[in-house]
Amino acid sequence: METLIKPTYMNELETLQKRIEELTSWPIVHLPKIITNTSEPMKILRGQVLRLDGRDFVIEGNQYETRFGIADQPKYWVFSAIELETGKKKIIKTVFHEDFNVHIGVFKIHCYRSPEKEADVLELVKGDRRFMQGYTILDEFDNNTRVIDFIRGKTIFQHIYSIDKSHREYFTEDLPDILYNLIGTMEAIQHLHENNLCHGDIRNDHIIIERDTGKYRWIDFDLKQHVADFDVWSMGNILNYAVGKGINSFKLIMRSDDFTDSVKSTLEADDASAFYEYRIMNLKKLYPYIPDSLSDILMHFAVRPRGTYSTIKQLLDDYRVMLNKDFPR
Repeated sequence: METLIKPTYMNELETLQKRIEELTSWPIVHLPKIITNTSEPMKILRGQVLRLDGRDFVIEGNQYETRFGIADQPKYWVFSAIELETGKKKIIKTVFHEDFNVHIGVFKIHCYRSPEKEADVLELVKGDRRFMQGYTILDEFDNNTRVIDFIRGKTIFQHIYSIDKSHREYFTEDLPDILYNLIGTMEAIQHLHENNLCHGDIRNDHIIIERDTGKYRWIDFDLKQHVADFDVWSMGNILNYAVGKGINSFKLIMRSDDFTDSVKSTLEADDASAFYEYRIMNLKKLYPYIPDSLSDILMHFAVRPRGTYSTIKQLLDDYRVMLNKDFPR
């Protein structure tokens, strides 16, 4: 026997359909389906309406990883959506549990996803534009669902990657502004640490440079580790990418015609990053105009560091001195 849809519910679906067409101009053939349970995110599809605590969001599709220029790795638990009442674009993150290990030198560190931690960060940083903004809603099955304001702009990875200049030109013309903007990102991480929270997934694609304001803003806080200085070590990767104008791997440098054989012959294992041993942390060997003070900071993150930072404050103290000395304004 065919199930009949109640007229009031049919009217509601037709109203939703009209609103979706108004906001998206999609050619909608079927009435939208309302979803209230995010337990199985892979079943949430484009065009469906996700209803959370009385708020309706039409799903546009999955978000994708854009790290290293790769745009074919969908995050099946993260969706781009439009809030039907306001017409504003949102990012919706459903519960996703994952754990894996990363290595810093000889140390193995366990990482795992924690939607609850991200919810705590969002609550702490409400109104702080150094961070993405959003709120948490529990769906009808008490799944922790985060609704994030969409930030228009480029990641710092994309920004630096798009600069079509020699390293020397970039170092002189672009890097000083980037280094000064990174002060704010480090101060933001210090704020988290002072409140017994962490970022947990510091990467060059997790800082967005907001298009309208130029502000550097952190995104994605759901990764966690039980290691106090993981964020600090991860910040070294950001600095390495910024100062090097991208990733400088041993293989890339050895194959490049931009470096002499005498430069290549100086490279050794101790010049590597402790986080990614295929990357060169001792960038001064490649670009000798890098100031000693900046090189010294980078070498705190090498496989055999000259010293280590156990807190972001220690890094910031050296970083500010370096900027005042070698990149004064």
